[in-house]
Amino acid sequence: MESLRKQLTESMPPVFAGRSLDQLTGNAVRWRTIQNKRANKEVPEECFLRHGSRKVLVVREPFLDWWLGQLV
Repeated sequence: MESLRKQLTESMPPVFAGRSLDQLTGNAVRWRTIQNKRANKEVPEECFLRHGSRKVLVVREPFLDWWLGQLV
């Protein structure tokens, strides 16, 4: 799991647009699925920031903490 975290940390910027999540993870994590989980309060809010009224940014470290925890 540490190897996967290292690879993702190296390939993902610290903060990025949510809609780029599919591409950054090679479609392993789908933004549409994350949006649904977020609406159901299944993903911690600290994983996200808002930019303007609509754009949602993903904060890499808390997001990876949550997502990798789901894989175990």
